[in-house]
Amino acid sequence: MKIIRIFLILIYIISVCGSASLHDRTINFASQWDTVRVLRNPYKGWYHHLFDNGISKYVIKNDSVFASFPGMDHIYLRLAWSYLEPKEGEFDWSYIDRVVQKYVSKGYKISFRITCSETGRYPGSVGEEVDGVQYATPSWVAKAGAMGTLVDRGEGRNKSWIPKWDDPVFLEKLNQFHQVFANRYDGKPWVSYVDLGSIGDWGEGHTNSSTKVVPTMSEVKANMDIYLKNYTKSQLVVCDDLLWYGKPKNEIQELYQYATENGMSLRDDSPMVGSYIQQYLNTWSISHPQFYDPLYLKKPIILETAHYGYVKKNGNWLGKNGETIIPDLKVSGADILRGAIKTMHASYIGYHGFAEEWLGDNPDLTRELANLCGYWYFPVKAVLPEKFSKGENKITLEWLNKGVAPSYNLFGLALRFESQKHEDSFDLFLDDSGNMNWLPGINKVENYKVRIPSKVKKGDFILKFKLLERTPENDRDIQIGLKTGSSDSLNYTEIAKIKIKE
Repeated sequence: MKIIRIFLILIYIISVCGSASLHDRTINFASQWDTVRVLRNPYKGWYHHLFDNGISKYVIKNDSVFASFPGMDHIYLRLAWSYLEPKEGEFDWSYIDRVVQKYVSKGYKISFRITCSETGRYPGSVGEEVDGVQYATPSWVAKAGAMGTLVDRGEGRNKSWIPKWDDPVFLEKLNQFHQVFANRYDGKPWVSYVDLGSIGDWGEGHTNSSTKVVPTMSEVKANMDIYLKNYTKSQLVVCDDLLWYGKPKNEIQELYQYATENGMSLRDDSPMVGSYIQQYLNTWSISHPQFYDPLYLKKPIILETAHYGYVKKNGNWLGKNGETIIPDLKVSGADILRGAIKTMHASYIGYHGFAEEWLGDNPDLTRELANLCGYWYFPVKAVLPEKFSKGENKITLEWLNKGVAPSYNLFGLALRFESQKHEDSFDLFLDDSGNMNWLPGINKVENYKVRIPSKVKKGDFILKFKLLERTPENDRDIQIGLKTGSSDSLNYTEIAKIKIKE
């Protein structure tokens, strides 16, 4: 009997102490979800190769079409060094600044790759030709004594000068250029990232289309060090070929660690390449999936497909939205691209072609993948008291990230307590919503401590919320996957009507 009495007393104590929870309410948001509407959010989305294989490749033909491109985040500029420093110490930034002036004001960001080896012809692909030899690295670098190789592609094709990647003169001049370039562009709020583009054909780290001499590990590190020294603010990115092309496993691992431990992220420029589809179909054309997991937990990953025109020409993209099954592969091109994005956990995705052509062929897929890449937030439910006290209260929100990656930037939680009397309404802001821990496909419960100021008048309020990023430049709302009518004109979503008591 004594044991029973103790048990009953414990039950009573628990029931009394937990009585407040009986007045909590649960609000479910699933009925308000919208998995089709494209959310316009920062640090993720599509990018367009405006300069690629030269200054005239993939120009934007129709600005109105480009402006309607769902989820377009930034413009990717790949330029040969010889365009930008035609004479030592004399710089021409016009190619870049024209793009910046036109598109940054429209809300787009810019990313860069400055290359030292290109395969296209002059004029167009490189900045100069001297005595029939074309130079992506300016010719004055060779005249200053840098060692290099003259590549003759034969059969009427062009000749190109390719630098020795760790030649002291080459490295000295390259470093001087990037000092100036970084002073001009590093850390600008509209710069998305800077690629290490100084080794390999097209800056990809391999030499398949030029010398076919594998860059050594010391050459790769020497070039990495130049970027690491000069770019201390913007995100640095290396192409995965730079780490593995022609190298043994121990060197691959050492270079991978050197890059990632120094804060660099990775990109893959080979998804949807025909030979990679054949060889790596089980990983959706991604040759080194282990490079990206767990790196994606810390850094944004970039996916660049093969040139879209080549993908179609090779028969690897059939039908509207790429959804027709490829007979030999038993999967569709769209399935391969989806799988590649998921395998890499890519935050940024590029179609590598003309915007008008891609969007015209793939209107629905463009919208789908704009949401899928990076983070994609949905509120699942809220738990909160019916009555709030002045002082500390607790609100619980459960979140689901339907994207393939976390966010690498902190977003706050903005709360609005809206009264019928406008003057009684007030806002609270919590600096950390917890969003950087919302991993793909995982429901995450966040308990927020909400302190109601003593000066607030008691009464009835409508509690609303939104995600918000605060930066030195501006405040930016972060859109969540709810139907358009679920939010008010200020992007706040209603949770419930509540009371504030003394």
